[in-house]
Parts: sequence; C-alpha cells; structure tokens
Amino acid sequence: MRSRTNTTLGLMAGLFLAATVSGSSEGTIADSIFATDSLSDSVAVAAGQSSSDPDLYPLTPERYEKLASYSRLTNIWRFVEFFVGIATLAIILFSGLSARFRNWASKLKYKFFVVWGVLALVLIADYLLNLPLSIYRSYIVELNYEFMNQTFMQWWGEDLLALFLGVLIGIIPAWFFYWLVNQSRKWWFWFSMGAIPFLIFFIVIAPVIIMPLFNEYVPLEDKQLESKLLSLADRVGIDQPDVFQVDASKQTTKVNAMVTGLLGSKRIVLYDNLIAKFTHDEILYVMGHEMGHYVLNHMWQGLGAAVLFLMLTLWITSRTIHVIINRFKSRFRFDRLGDYASLPLVLIFVSVIMFVGQPITNGFSRWMEVKADAYGMDITDVSGEVAATAFDKLSAYNLSDPDPHPVAEFWFYDHPALKKRMAFVRNYER
Repeated sequence: MRSRTNTTLGLMAGLFLAATVSGSSEGTIADSIFATDSLSDSVAVAAGQSSSDPDLYPLTPERYEKLASYSRLTNIWRFVEFFVGIATLAIILFSGLSARFRNWASKLKYKFFVVWGVLALVLIADYLLNLPLSIYRSYIVELNYEFMNQTFMQWWGEDLLALFLGVLIGIIPAWFFYWLVNQSRKWWFWFSMGAIPFLIFFIVIAPVIIMPLFNEYVPLEDKQLESKLLSLADRVGIDQPDVFQVDASKQTTKVNAMVTGLLGSKRIVLYDNLIAKFTHDEILYVMGHEMGHYVLNHMWQGLGAAVLFLMLTLWITSRTIHVIINRFKSRFRFDRLGDYASLPLVLIFVSVIMFVGQPITNGFSRWMEVKADAYGMDITDVSGEVAATAFDKLSAYNLSDPDPHPVAEFWFYDHPALKKRMAFVRNYER
C-alpha cells in the first residue's frame, strides 16, 4: 500500500483511527508493510554471516549524500501530502461533488448501500485527484533512489488493490459512524467504543488475509535461524508462533520485519532482504525488539491510546464542525453532519486534528520503542555493538536519517532517531 492510498485506507478502515497513519517513521526497526532484496546469498546467511552490499553498507560518502537528499525530500513531502490531501478533499466538498455522489447513491434501495456508494465515490475521486503526486512520490522517487523493484503496472496494480480494500473495509466504520451521528448527540463517544472490537478484528485478520494479498508468505527456509527465533519466542512466553519469510524484495530494497497478530494469528515475519543482509545475531536483536512490543502489551497500550486519541479527535470535531457546515451549507449542499455528503468534511477535520496531534501520538510511540529496545537487549545475548550495527544497517539500506532535526523528530517520528538508539544499546546495562 502506498503513502496516499495507505493514508486513505487507514483513515477509513479504522474510521479515522488516525493514530495509526499519522506521520512516517524514519527509525523503524520493523514496523511497516514492505521490506526488501533477494535471497541470492542464502548460503552466507545460513551460516549466520551478513551478505551486506559493500556499495550500501558501511555507509559511503556518496551513499550518505543520497541519504541526506532522500531525508530532505521525505520531510518536505510530509507537508506536501498533508496540504494536498486537504486541498483534494476541499475540492470534492466545495465543488458539490460529494453532494452529487450522495444524490447518485441515494437511488440505491437500502441506506447501508447508499453510504457504501458515497464512500466508494469519495475514495475513488480522492484517489484519482491524488494519482499524479502518488505516482511521483511512491513510484518515481522510489525508483530514482533505487528502492523500487516493480514495473509501473505492478506497482499500480497493488495500489488499486489497496484502494479496493479501502472501499471494501471502510463501509463498516463509515456506516456505523453515520448511524450514530443520526441517533445520538454523543456519537463521538459511542463510535470510539465501537471501534475497539473492529480494530481487534482487523489486527487479527490483517496478517492472515490482507497482507498475503500483497506478498507470498512461506515458512522460513533457514531452519537454524527458525530454531533460534522459536527458542527466543518460547523464552519470552510467545506460544507457538508461525515463522514466515516474505518475498518483499519483489517490491522494494528496504529491510524490515515484525511480530504481528493476536490469538491464533500470531506470526513472526522476516522479509527476505533482512535475511539476506543481516547476520543471525542482528536478526535476533531485531526480533527481540519486536517480541518486546508483543510481550510488553504495546499492541494493547497502543490500541487504548489510539481509541482515546480518536475520542478526543471526534469530540473536537463534534464541537466545531457545525460552524463550518452552517457557514458553507449553500456551497456544500447539505446542512447537517448526518448527511452522507459530509464525508469529505469529516475527513478534513480528522486529518487536521491528526496532523496537529502527531507530537502526542508519536511521543507515546517513541516511549514504547525505547522500552522495546531495552527488552531486546535483555532477552538476547547479543552485544550492544551488534544491536547498534543493526540500526546502522537500517539507516544505510533504507536511507533513514540517523540524526534528524529535533523538530522533525518531535513532530513526525514515531521511533527515536537511530543515532539515539545506537547510543542507547551501546551503553545499555542488562
């Protein structure tokens, strides 16, 4: 899923669960959707040796220049994406398009399908208006910086699949939202409470049903590494997780991994490029960090924080959005929030509050990342230098700025800067 499509999907699939999509991380050890490179060096990896590309790691002066350039573009794009996203929704709203979408969809027999029709038309219009910029940022830029491993049609096919999933999944929270708005003055509270089971269900089905739509998940080929990971999982009380490797190198050359799912959907996921470029000890630390999130209940804490932030966001929306509706009702062609044509306006309000609130949500996320970094050191036998090397490789392979401007880190980073994390693990006392 790409940046703009992923933002739209995240907004709708969590119905405005913005804490999960606000701000990108430059310091993630493993928490995003894609990863990278091939298994051509499997013999070296099986022996526990890194197959690092000498042109990429250690970081050369030329590679550092590319890192600085990519980081500048990423920081600029955060603002571009936000303001263009608001402008796109405003066009749909002020042009009367959303009202036309409502009129067209109202010909459907049942209210549920009317909401679905408006949702689909708004998301498709938003997608088409943003497509040129999305192609530039998510395909051309990634291609220019040698991350992209797909043809344009392959990339676009997955982008359209993400759009389809947004339309398919988004109807549940969208219908629930408008039903509550038309039933209760405290819709913001009841929607936030109703989001909890929806999110839990989404967390459970995503790794099993949704993510395999984009990549092939197969049992880990390196059985020596699998044994080490299962032993580590058993030591920390993660009972019988599935261990998969993913062919993420078909999409990108970035590295990543994760521990995901709940109940019977628990799985340890390693991207093939991480396996190819990191030693066993480095991978053990990465996965020790990820297991820390699981064992320390960060998923549940993050869920609680997201619901609280969602409740605050929707409460602020409920207290302020009517002023805008009354002011521009003739332009909008609707005069109440419960009108389905208000969807773009709701998304604008939520997006703005999300953007302003990023320091809060990202600050909480950085706190959890520090805890997970420490947990990874506590449960593995790797040295601080090995753990620091894992972060250093992450910076080199993903062009992640290890030392961003403090304001950028404060506002946009949901992980601490890599330079801080490297210093932390080097000086950590178990």
